Amino acid sequence: MKTLSLLFINFCFTVLSFAQSGTLEVNIEKNNSLEGEIYIGIFTEQGFLMQPFASSGTEMKENLASAVFENFKHDTYAISAYQDVNGNQTLDMDEYGRPTEPWVMSGASSSLMPIWSESKFDFNTEKKTIKLKI
Repeated sequence: MKTLSLLFINFCFTVLSFAQSGTLEVNIEKNNSLEGEIYIGIFTEQGFLMQPFASSGTEMKENLASAVFENFKHDTYAISAYQDVNGNQTLDMDEYGRPTEPWVMSGASSSLMPIWSESKFDFNTEKKTIKLKI
């Protein structure tokens, strides 16, 4: 009986875990003629702009880059993406801390420095597509 109870609890936990996750697709459209790989970072509030929760590097194909994140936990996130024009896998900054390569954030950020409250979105569905222009 104890084994049966443990199996049932494990089954319920597994079902609830999968029910609380989904697929997040991020599409980046390029508006410039520059070459370079696109790097996408997905952040939680705790690691905002410092430590991505998930990340992907992808090439542009006909001015579109896409990354798909499977089994993504339902939560609140923000997305940052940049075009690595010089191939050093880093978002380059000038002496004042401003990006010198094309970049974009999710949300409707109205400032040069992204703010969590303006960049965040809720991921709470089976599949969600976020489209951004860089």
